[in-house]
Formats: sequence, C-alpha cells, structure tokens
Amino acid sequence: MSDHISEQVKESINKRVRINYELEEQLVMIENALILKSQFRLLKLTNKVNIFDNQEIIASMVVAKFKNRKCINIMVIALTQSGKTGSMCATIKQYMEDSGNLMSTDNIYIITGLSSCEWKEQTKERMPASIQSRVYHRCELPETFVNEIKNKTNVLIIMDEIQVAAKKGQTIYNTFEKAGLLDKSYLYENDIKIVEYTATPDGTVYDLMKWNDASDKIIAEPGEGYTSSYDLYEKKRVKQYKDLCGYNKETDEVNHSVYDNIKEIQEDINNYNKSVYKPLYHIIRTKTGLAHKKTIENFKKIFDVDSYNFINYDRTSDIVDINNVLIKKPEKHTFIFIKEMLRCAKTLKKEFLGVLYDRYNKFPDDAGVIQGLVGRDTGYDNNGISITYTNVESIEKYHKLWLKEFNDNTINWKSKTTKYTNGILSGRNTFNNPDYFGFSDSESDSDSDSDSSEPEPIIKKFSSQEEAKSFYVNNLKATMKGRGPNKVKPNCNGYYEATIRSKKGIYTCDEIFTERRQGLSENKFRFYPCYKDINDKSSLEWHLVYYA
Repeated sequence: MSDHISEQVKESINKRVRINYELEEQLVMIENALILKSQFRLLKLTNKVNIFDNQEIIASMVVAKFKNRKCINIMVIALTQSGKTGSMCATIKQYMEDSGNLMSTDNIYIITGLSSCEWKEQTKERMPASIQSRVYHRCELPETFVNEIKNKTNVLIIMDEIQVAAKKGQTIYNTFEKAGLLDKSYLYENDIKIVEYTATPDGTVYDLMKWNDASDKIIAEPGEGYTSSYDLYEKKRVKQYKDLCGYNKETDEVNHSVYDNIKEIQEDINNYNKSVYKPLYHIIRTKTGLAHKKTIENFKKIFDVDSYNFINYDRTSDIVDINNVLIKKPEKHTFIFIKEMLRCAKTLKKEFLGVLYDRYNKFPDDAGVIQGLVGRDTGYDNNGISITYTNVESIEKYHKLWLKEFNDNTINWKSKTTKYTNGILSGRNTFNNPDYFGFSDSESDSDSDSDSSEPEPIIKKFSSQEEAKSFYVNNLKATMKGRGPNKVKPNCNGYYEATIRSKKGIYTCDEIFTERRQGLSENKFRFYPCYKDINDKSSLEWHLVYYA
C-alpha cells in the first residue's frame, strides 16, 4: 500500500489505515491466535504468569483506546513492582481475542531501552512461546529489531521502562528513525500501535501528551496487597540516606562522620536482633572504582568480620542471580555490596531483607531514586520489616505526581529528560517529542536541544585546565584576545564548580551541552568543568565552548 500512496495523500491520513488480508492469510492468523491463547493457559497452569483483575482492567482500557484509529501511542504508568509484565500479557491476550483485531502474532514486539540480558530472560520466560523470539533489549534494537520490523504492517510494539535511553540521539530515537517509525504518516499508513510502560515517565509523558488525539495515557492502579514506596515512607520504614564512603583521594583519609552514618545501620540491626527477625540480608549500593572498596573497609571497622558475612555483587562476581542468594535464610547477618546492579525492572526475593541502602548522591535524580532500592522493595511480597535509606524528598514528589496523574507540571521533578523553567516542568529532548514525528501543528515548544536556526558552537574537551589553556593560546588568542581560561580551584569536597545563569554548582557534561549557547557570543568563549558521572570525581572533563 505504501508504495503507491503519494506524499500529498500520506499527509492527509490522520488515522491508522486498516490492512486488508486474503482469506488464507486471515485463517492462518486466526489459528495462530488460538495457539497464543493456549500458550497463555499453559503459562498460568505452570505459575509463570498469573494475570490479575487489575491487570485485565488495564488491558481492556488499552484495547478500548486503540478502537480509536487516530490513536497511535498509549502510555501506561504503573507503580514499581506492581505487575507491569502481567499487564503486558493481559494486553496482548485481550487484543488478540478481539475479533476486530486480526493480526499476525509475528507482529508483536516487546522492547526496552535497558541494556539487560537479565530483563530479557525474565521477560521471555513470562511470555508465550509465540512471542519470546521478539523480546529485545537495547543492544538488539539498532540491527536485529530494525531488520525484523522494517516494512511490516499492522504491528503492536510494547515498550518497557520507556524512561531509559529516551533522549534524542539515544538508542530508542535512533532505532525508530532507522526503522522509519519516527514518522506519524508512516505509523498511520502501516497501522503501527505503540504501548509504553513505565513507573517513572519523566519528560516522556509531557511530550507524548502533546500528540493530541494520537496519544493517550493510563494510570494503572495496583492490585490489593500492594506496598508502594510512599506506603513504606508512611510506615517510617524509609530514612534519609547519607554518605557511607567519605574517602578523599587527595588526603587519603575518610571523613569520620561516615562512621556515624554506618552506626545508624548498626542500630537497625541491633533492633532486628531484639526481635524474631534475625539474621537478615542488608544490601548496600556503593559508588564505583576505589570508593567501592573504601566503603566495604568502612563497614568492617564497625562490624566484626567474624560475626557478619560480606558479599560483593557486581558484573565480575560469581553470582549469576542475586535471588539465588536471597531465597536462602542467612546463617548470620550478611552485607551484600552492590555496584551498578539492581536497577529498574529487577524483582527481588524479599523474605529475608533487612536494610537496603542506596548510594548517596548530593544531587539526586528523582527517577533513579524511585527505580532504585526503594523501588525493588515495593510490590505484593514486602516482608513488613525492611528499612530503606534513600532520598526521602523524591518519594514525596513522586507521590504528588501520582495523585495528580502526572498532569501537575509545577513539581520540580529532576531527571535526565525533564526541565524545570520558571516554575514549569516539561519534557527535555525526549524521543516522544511530537516535532520528531511530524506533528507540526502540535502545541509543543521546540526544546532548547532540538534543531535550531542558531549557529552550533564548538565544544572542545580536555582532561586538564593546562591542556585547555595551551589550546586557547595556540588557536584562539589571536582572534579572542585576553589570557584565556582562568584557573579554577576545587571546592572543599574536591569538586570543580561551574557557573551557568548565575547559578554556581557541580554540573554534568550533559547539562553543559544543554546550556552550551548560554552567555556565548562572537569572539567570546565559555569554560566549564563538568563530570560524566557526578558521583565520580575521576570523570572530570574541561569543556571550552566557542563559535568558530
């Protein structure tokens, strides 16, 4: 169909075109749908998937909204560990059972921007056999998924953890562009349907809601017996996290306040010892590099190594699945120090969990907090005794957003894809930006990060101030005059600060890129220290920004 439709006709299409099939094709689709239904029954009988009433309700809402053929994209916002996978299964099942939705099971995809083989395997084992080969995580999207889906018609794409890799230029955007999906006319013409799942939509929801009647949103209420992060907070089982490392690389010393912070955990464990809840597992998320080792050393100065077990869990450890450890009652209190593990999507066995301590961040990412250890402790199987140390304010803000169904744009929610300007929260450079899909009449304002008629400045990156100074003297001094970048000294914590819009602070490299034009004019430069990872001082870079 797409081969002979003119560009003018394509532009006039404002709803999904119904694809016509030969009788033989229809009969094959009907038989495959029956096989899929049988596979769902098998999953239920083997206890791999149980679809609950609230998930059936969410699924029926998705299917009903797609009856409106103007609708392309539906976002389902569900609390952490509230049963997103069951909801996805229910959606597929109900969609295929609807006699008005004739579709090949080969055209159902489940994808994520997460780079996680663990997510892939966990999702595949909960899906019918007919769909398992089309479950893809990040590294498979640009090639395998694109080659699979390209030129297909009548497709259902289910996207999990939509907040990950969601910015323009990142994997989701690049994949959609490569597959031709970043085009409303193509989506309408080829009957492409998208369902996005997330607990923390961040800026993606604010951009998607600008698609007008081409998009919709569902707030997925959890089922009975669910424990949310706010429930934990109300029950006084959430505490404010603090620094557990405190190591200063320049002085080779540890800030002694760290030991007091660790003693708070010791007090929690002593309280467990006074009750029937002992021993337990205590999960501590650490910083990377040398800070990981120093944190463990700090704990061993407070906790006797003969009375406690200490386990490392990172990408190099022998532990394949942390649940293989957590499912067994420990013989004595056991600390599990995790590094770059247990992010969003991982479900934990909770029976023997005690303290969960997320990595302290002076400038917390609200979405990262909700998806972190407090998110892993939510769900239908919370043990009633665990205690999580995290950023309390993030939980309070998330609860407000949830109650307002993510329609409140006055809350200063901090994430990689939101911006908060003049008291208004909005999406920042997300792949859901309607401009990218060709909704030229959308109500959206172009992001500061999107294409602009303004000239693009040059950003030179250096590993030291001396390198930047030398470059200036040799290449820019003749036209810009002056001595070049002034010497910047670190603050009392060893971090280098920059000033943007009169606000002095520690900035990430991404933030510097976003503000690259700020205060810049011809024959003028800006010089910024910034960090690839704001929690890792060794990731420092020096950016010299100027117009050619």
